[in-house]
Amino acid sequence: MKSPHQIKAATRRGKPRPANRGFTLIEVLIVIGIMGIFMVVSYPSILNTMATRNLENTTRQLQTYLQQTKLQAVSTRIVHRVRFTRVDESYWAYEMERLQADGTWIRALGTPRKTIPQRLNVTMTLPALGADRVIIFSPVGTVANFAVNQNSITLQNPNLDRPGQMDERIISLFMGGSIQYSKRKSS
Repeated sequence: MKSPHQIKAATRRGKPRPANRGFTLIEVLIVIGIMGIFMVVSYPSILNTMATRNLENTTRQLQTYLQQTKLQAVSTRIVHRVRFTRVDESYWAYEMERLQADGTWIRALGTPRKTIPQRLNVTMTLPALGADRVIIFSPVGTVANFAVNQNSITLQNPNLDRPGQMDERIISLFMGGSIQYSKRKSS
């Protein structure tokens, strides 16, 4: 009869030892290199996607704010406006205001002041009030200060530089109170 030690020695000699499971250093370096190449190739696309989303989000936020102002005017039956102010010649800020009985404007309660990021190019073609631009909503939801050639806000992201890419977002306001959102290529 064989001892347990002799059985172990016989099985070691008769069968090849299984290889250790795992990756070699060269395999790991090759995979990391391939991943690095994919990252370098996709980086511009990722930046472009982020710039597009930032432009979309800013435009949608502005559109929502205009719609909220219109709804506030209708629900309270008080004239409301959104006043756009250029801050330090670097970015635009906007806020909701309501008309007081004495004819003065005050900031509407519970509405935060918003800003348009400095990295976006903004073209305001709205009626002017001094250095500010305003859009006024009547108690029935119409645009009280509507002018045919002064009814839009255009946001453009200069980082969207692919040929043929729609890099502008336009918010157009209509006399009846409609607020339209559209995209176009810059000229």
